[in-house]
Amino acid sequence: MFAPTKTFRRWHRKVNINQRRYALCSALAAASVVPLVMARGHRIEKVPEIPLVVQDGVEAVTKTKDAMKVLKTLKADSEVEKVKESVAMRAGKGKMRNAATSSAAVPSLSTTRIRVSLAP
Repeated sequence: MFAPTKTFRRWHRKVNINQRRYALCSALAAASVVPLVMARGHRIEKVPEIPLVVQDGVEAVTKTKDAMKVLKTLKADSEVEKVKESVAMRAGKGKMRNAATSSAAVPSLSTTRIRVSLAP
């Protein structure tokens, strides 16, 4: 569909549970392969291992300054620097719609509190 958004467009499509689970497992497995992660543009040369697993005490960090200290000790602060450098002015009318800047995606952080839901 090329024209303006239609109400009858199928925005959410049903995907089989087994296929969804397989996709989730494949994504988690791909996140642990260093060449694939680097091909996505992430700066992980100095990170000791991928995926980077830390202690539960890191979840208690609430301030951004403290989180940056943790990332610096883990040698993962170059990823945050990449995001800071990538802030650019958006082309087109997005500047008038309070979306003037665009930036790269931030690194993914997972904690034990996050639950993955496979329900449709």
